[in-house]
Amino acid sequence: MNNMLMYSILFVYLYLIRISSSSIVQATTPVNQTCLNFGRNYDCRFYQCFEERFPCGSSYWMLKWGYKYCTRMQKAAFNFDKTGQDLIKKLSHCLINTILRHDLYKFREMNCDVLRSTGQQIVHDCYITNAKLFCQAYHGKNRDCFFRLTDHDDRHDLNVIRTLTSVGQKCFPKKKLADMKPKKKMNQCIIN
Repeated sequence: MNNMLMYSILFVYLYLIRISSSSIVQATTPVNQTCLNFGRNYDCRFYQCFEERFPCGSSYWMLKWGYKYCTRMQKAAFNFDKTGQDLIKKLSHCLINTILRHDLYKFREMNCDVLRSTGQQIVHDCYITNAKLFCQAYHGKNRDCFFRLTDHDDRHDLNVIRTLTSVGQKCFPKKKLADMKPKKKMNQCIIN
């Protein structure tokens, strides 16, 4: 192996180590029973106090996905029919229960990048777990409101596309990504 290639590989290796270690944060607060109770009561503030304990930042999963979509879905739940509301509730419970079950909040340190990928996997797993209800709920006004709840950039996130495609394959008839987009103007949902 020539020296230039060896130095290039070493540089990339050291760079990757620097990146991966830079996203590790130490717990800044002790385990807070109030925060755990927020989680057990499916209160969206759980995501905020998790972020306070492990300050990864607003571009990471707890605030960018967890808190943002938890609060949006709770505020917009009245837009959905009973099946859509049941789906929102089950997804919310699944997400928080999974985080609590794995004791992520009780860790002493957190790798923010690993937390992001773990959060994305939890979302995927919760949608797959609730695929039957998703298939029943994701149509008409519910479909339009779910679509409207999701930020434009998030709709183009590969993990979101993978999750929706996977869960759509569990439906009968199977739903393609194009089937999950609104068919007309979406003015029937009130999203704050």
